[in-house]
Amino acid sequence: MARAQSDPAQASPDQIVDELEVLLDRLSRNVDELVDRVKPANVAKRQIAGVKAYFVDEETGPRFEHIVPVVTGTLATIAGLVVLRRLLK
Repeated sequence: MARAQSDPAQASPDQIVDELEVLLDRLSRNVDELVDRVKPANVAKRQIAGVKAYFVDEETGPRFEHIVPVVTGTLATIAGLVVLRRLLK
């Protein structure tokens, strides 16, 4: 990768153009990467992959230490809502 000249006054026009092309190419790749990174579909895919990784380990299978509290909490919430609804009738 080209580096900026220590003394731009001594650089030939062709060298300056070459350095600018390298910088423009690097900037273009960075912008393309950022656009790809913030695309909503890609953000959603990363989030889904994160949730899957939290609940399932590729090597050992389901992670019950993460699944059981969620299921227990969900069931307790539903049971609480059912009891509350019956009390309010």
